[in-house]
Amino acid sequence: MKMSIFQLGVLIFMTILTTNAKALSCSFKTSDDVTIDYEVTGEGEALVMLHSGMMSRDDMSAQVKYFSNFYKVIAIDAREQGRSSSSPVTISYNLMSKDVIEILDYLNIEKASFFGQSDGGVTALVTTHLHQNRINKLIIHGAVYHFTAYPKAQRDGWKNSAWNESNASDHDPAGFPGTAISSYLLGQSDLSNFEAHFKEMSNMWATSPSLTDEDLAAIKVPTMVIVGDHNDISLQHTIKMHEALSNSELFVAPGATHFIHQEKPDLLNKIIHDFLKQ
Repeated sequence: MKMSIFQLGVLIFMTILTTNAKALSCSFKTSDDVTIDYEVTGEGEALVMLHSGMMSRDDMSAQVKYFSNFYKVIAIDAREQGRSSSSPVTISYNLMSKDVIEILDYLNIEKASFFGQSDGGVTALVTTHLHQNRINKLIIHGAVYHFTAYPKAQRDGWKNSAWNESNASDHDPAGFPGTAISSYLLGQSDLSNFEAHFKEMSNMWATSPSLTDEDLAAIKVPTMVIVGDHNDISLQHTIKMHEALSNSELFVAPGATHFIHQEKPDLLNKIIHDFLKQ
């Protein structure tokens, strides 16, 4: 059966989309000998995606799938998380930022836009603070710029965090850190070091980041700050961050929590895409 010109055009277009969306899984050895696992999907301008704490890039699969139709998406498993390797060096946002820049250098990408969720948003913000010349546009959701955004009781709890492998409730995928176990096992053979990993991450959250209003004011990169109106971080902190950033827009997602990327992916994708196209 012969195809019409229109049908042939649709077939070619869908073939291009399918080809562009094919993921290429890669690994990269950092300057301090940590293996970072990442995935490149799609073609076009570079868009780096950074996941939330103790998770993996799989947590952002809806965004990776959508945006790989329009951009070259570099989705990274942060050090010591997901498929990436552990390290004897204490984890920090600065180290994770350094890893991202090293990957961009390796890929010969001079500038990229960044989308970060939660911890990934903090890493994206820190990267913009340290390497503003490498960022086209910045989108952050559920991020903080100073650790005091969290109540003192919560920070104290993190400093004394514990995980009991024999306790069934500590494995509950609907709770935390149980929800992170499946991501952890992507790169580890068992849970023997999971509690130590949880403690290390918790201590980072309790003591960092520590950017100032002046640091944010110095960022001139166009920025979109996104937060759910039922987020577990105070809306006041997010508004203060937005106001301190010298070139930012604020979107408060109605009826959304810290997990808008899973709860309302279509809304989130539209807000981000509209901002990137500006």
